[in-house]
This record gives sequence, structure tokens and C-alpha cells, in this order.
Amino acid sequence: MPRFVGAKLARQLVLGIDVGTSSVKALFLEPSSKFILRDEIKLKVTRVGKAAEQDPLEYLSAVQQLVRRNQELVSDVIAIGLSGQTPTVICIDNKGNPTSPALIWQDSRAEREAKDLAERFGNPIKIVGTSLPWAASACPAKLFWLSRNFPDVIANTRWILQPKDFLGFHITGRAISDPWSSKGLCNVQTLEPIDQLLEYVGWDKEVVPELAMGYESRGETSDYSADHFGFPSGIPVSVGWSDAMSAMFALGVMQRPTSFIITGTSAIVGTSSPNSPEDGANLYVIPTSCSPLAVTYGPTQMSGGAISWMANVLKISEEELISKGSTDQGDSAPTFLPYISGERAPLWRSDIRGRLVDIDISHNQSSFARAVMEGISWAERQVIEESERLTKTHSDEVVLGGHAGNDLRWESVRARTLGRSLLRYEDPDITTRGAAMLAYTMITKDLSKSFFSLSVEAVTKDATQLDVEYANRNYKKFISSQESLLSEISRDGDK
Repeated sequence: MPRFVGAKLARQLVLGIDVGTSSVKALFLEPSSKFILRDEIKLKVTRVGKAAEQDPLEYLSAVQQLVRRNQELVSDVIAIGLSGQTPTVICIDNKGNPTSPALIWQDSRAEREAKDLAERFGNPIKIVGTSLPWAASACPAKLFWLSRNFPDVIANTRWILQPKDFLGFHITGRAISDPWSSKGLCNVQTLEPIDQLLEYVGWDKEVVPELAMGYESRGETSDYSADHFGFPSGIPVSVGWSDAMSAMFALGVMQRPTSFIITGTSAIVGTSSPNSPEDGANLYVIPTSCSPLAVTYGPTQMSGGAISWMANVLKISEEELISKGSTDQGDSAPTFLPYISGERAPLWRSDIRGRLVDIDISHNQSSFARAVMEGISWAERQVIEESERLTKTHSDEVVLGGHAGNDLRWESVRARTLGRSLLRYEDPDITTRGAAMLAYTMITKDLSKSFFSLSVEAVTKDATQLDVEYANRNYKKFISSQESLLSEISRDGDK
């Protein structure tokens, strides 16, 4: 249920809406107070084998519910900002009706198609304008898979949208996306549809929506959205950014060069820098054509998901697991490779699986809880070090955001795995705050002003010498275990 802070309601509010994987979230902010109310509606994900789908109409229903139960606040909203999960494929007709389920970022059915794309096009920089791994989760592979398996979808589809853009279409009546959310459909440098790629995967370039920057307006709430959702008509709505970019914005990553970790079901990890690396290798690179600073980053496959899995295995709650793992004082814990559902950055291996290494008779529930938390963080560290290597930078601190990023128990774990100072923003939902900042930017016309007006307090924790020594010693064990696992997979594949 909604939670109010303070007795007085502001007269002019900005509203951030994030269409996530597990829920649609709303955050009402007033610049002077920086917080009025947050609310959310849970979403379902249908998983069968490698498939991961959602019903796009549930996104609309969730927003209807959020507006209905917060109508008094909605009437004071002067701008709406959007963000959402990517890469997801939502096919719609010219009226906005879905022509297929939403194939969300966790869907990995397009493995063969991803390999075919890699063989056909090679280095993605030449065609996509950035280092976009030819992964099964990426939009080009998903579109290729649809054309091979459901050709009738193509005949009925007018546009390919992301969840935030699907919502934006129904609020404003315009099919618009930002170039980074539509990467793989468009070249992120030229901001033009990739004719050659789209033709190869069986689609016409006309399915690519209009492109604009995430902080720009996609239009205003329409009379239809006023009737359908309950928004006042004539309110500007942002084009919006991906959930990753929105969170980066709210953490100050786009205001100054730094390394960062943003946690959720998975984690977004990377480094911002003034200039893009020449080659992002196995990481994404958001170029300065899409962002105030270049951002080299990668999404891991499991963060909160691995916590849920281990809690279920140990027959304890997630809260109990985190408490046990963060306070375990044993001399050592097993080494956990958190690849229970494959891995994205930096390995991009859907065939790799998790592993617990170096288990002995002294280990107990707390040891395993600690192992899974540290394993998640070791995987994050690997992405940070790879992003810094590519950008030829080093950050003395790591900025933390997201639910786990705002948890002091996780902070203690990351101190002893990263071995660096940590800057923690005291907001569990930094992504939706970023969406609200995008809303405010349509008013201020200044990204920096919006960030400083709506950002929350940040707290610094310095790493101790013991943290640094533990981090460096045990990270080597993690990398060694990972290399052994990859070698085994390679040998098995050669048989």
C-alpha cells in the first residue's frame, strides 16, 4: 500500500514510473522535499525452459491501478518521466495492441540466432556503433528468433518497442524510443535504423520507432490517457531511459567519472568516463551520442535472483540469509560461482552453471550464505575491473545503488570483496528516482540541475587494510575457480 511521509501534500509534483521485471513502480517527488510517496504493483513473469515472457497489457493495468489509488497526487503532477527494463521485445500493431508476448531480457531462446549473428556480422561496433555482444538476450537475436519461429508476428507488427515505450505510446499516442534502449535496431552513433541487420533477421526498418534523447519529451498525456489511465491531459512525458541509464543518472554516474554497482534481480556494473573506449570488447559502451558521459558497463545475470535461490536451498528467508552471510566470522567461506542461470557480462555464456568450491566440514548455513553474497560481489568486481581496463581509468571509490546497494549488510560484504571506498545513496529505488529526474529535466531543461535538485544523501564507507587484503586474496580464488570451470566446459565440448 502507499506510504505517505509528512502531512502536507505538494502542489507541483513530478512522477517517475519504472516498468521493471518484477513490478511497475511509481515515485512522486516535490523538488523541495525530494519525496512524497512511492508505490508499486507486482508483475508476473512466465518462465518455461529458456523462455521468459510477460503480458504487456499488465504494464498498462499496473499504471491504471497506481493512478487510481493515488489520484489526489496525480492531479498535482506537472511532468512524467519513464524508465524500464531492457532489452525486451514488444511487438505492437498501429493501434498499440501487442502482437506477441513481451520477450524480456531474461529470455534466452535465441542462442542459435545469436551465434548466427556473430558469424555474419563479427565486431558489432561496425554495424551497431558500439560493443553490443551478440547475446541471446539482445533484441537482434530475439527478432531473428521470432522471424524463424513466428513469421505471422512480423506481418501483424508495426513497431518494436521497449516496456517504457509501450507505456509511453498508450499515454501519448506516439511510438518513440531512445537510441540506447533500441540499440541493435538502430546505430547508436548515427541514430539510424540498421537496414542490413534488420533485413538479415527478417524485419523491415519501418518497425524502428522514432528516436529521441531520454530527457526529451515524447509528447503530452492525451485525452485517451486521461480517460484510460486517469492522468490530467496535457502533461509532458519523457522519452525515458533504460532502467540502467535511469539509475546511473540518479547516482551521479553521468555527472562525474566513477565506477558503480546497481543491484536488482541482476546487477548493472561499470565505469563512466569522458571518452568511449576504442573497443568495448565484451561489455556495453553507451557513447556520448546517447549520454552526457560515456559509460562502459555490463549486466550480470544473477544478483537478487541468486539470493532467492540459496535462501530456498537453505530453507531460510532471504532476510535471514543476508543477515547470516554479512556477519559470518569464519576463517573462510566456500567460493561461489553465481552462474545458476548462465552469465551475461563479462562471460556471455548461457551454458555456464554455478558452482560451490572448497567446501569442508566446518562450513554451515552462515558459510554458504556468506559464499553466495561474496560470489555475487566477486562477479561484480570482475566487471568493474574489465570496464576500468577498457577505459584506462581507475576509481578509488565505487558508487552503490539499488535495493542491495542501500543495505548496510551488503555494504560490509562489498567492502571486503571490492577493497575500495564505497559511496552509498540512501534510496532503495534509485531507478524510479532517475525517471522522476527525467520528468523534472523537461521543466528545468538542465540534467545537472535536475540531479542536484532531486538527489538524496550519499554516505561514504572507507575500506580497511584488512578489507583490501581479504579482497585481493580471495578474488584470486574466484578467478581461478572460474577459469577451471570454463576449461572443463571447453574440454567437454571438444569430446
